[in-house]
Amino acid sequence: MSNGARHGLGVVIGLIVTPVIAACMAYGTMKLGQFARILAYQGSDRWVGGGLVLVAAVLIGLVAGSRVSPLASLIPGFVFTVIGLLWVFSPRWAFQHAGRDIIPDRIGDGYLTLSAFGVFLLLGVGLLVASAAPSRWRAQAGVAHRAGPRFGGPPPAPMGPPPMHPQPMHQPMHSPMQAPMQGAPQPPSAPPAPGSPGASTPPWQGVPQYGQPPAQPSAPNPPPLSAASPPPPAEDKPASGGPSASDDDEPGEWTRMYGGNR
Repeated sequence: MSNGARHGLGVVIGLIVTPVIAACMAYGTMKLGQFARILAYQGSDRWVGGGLVLVAAVLIGLVAGSRVSPLASLIPGFVFTVIGLLWVFSPRWAFQHAGRDIIPDRIGDGYLTLSAFGVFLLLGVGLLVASAAPSRWRAQAGVAHRAGPRFGGPPPAPMGPPPMHPQPMHQPMHSPMQAPMQGAPQPPSAPPAPGSPGASTPPWQGVPQYGQPPAQPSAPNPPPLSAASPPPPAEDKPASGGPSASDDDEPGEWTRMYGGNR
């Protein structure tokens, strides 16, 4: 239902319930008052009066609800407030123009009682306050649409501890006491060896190669060795003579220079 149709229906409801509430309260009050005055405790006046007052109370609660247009409570609230203010500011004029020629005597007696005691003013102000709520004037959204989740919202956080991933067979299993805590600083590790795979290669060096070195190209077959030749003949060295032989030798250059063997 659109917001305009809802308010239009509220106007119709307000125009209907205003005289019904006033009549039920006036006639019910007259019956209850008559029951109390004549002390007819065995009569049916108390049940009729009490039932009519309950009907008026139910209608007041329905028009003041949040599901109904505020116009359904604004119209009776305005009428009852005006009647109550007339009896407060000008009671003589209100009594003279009470509409006794139009209203039946039984309902008129209850109307005079309620107006003189300010009951209509109390009900009128209460209905006006109920009509002033801003939420009642806005269009009512669907319950399913309001209860639906927001699109694009973050997913809920996972509950419980994180899943445990199995470790490879070549890695040793750590016990719970030896497992490092998340966020703890790691101990410094030694730098890798120059020849290890993890060592960084300077830019001026080539990329290291791993595995077996490539085979070098083989040289041509050397010529076959000749047959073993006989050793060369030994040179004949003069046998070292005695002192006479050394005396016959001429002195050397250094000896002659420094005057030896003159």
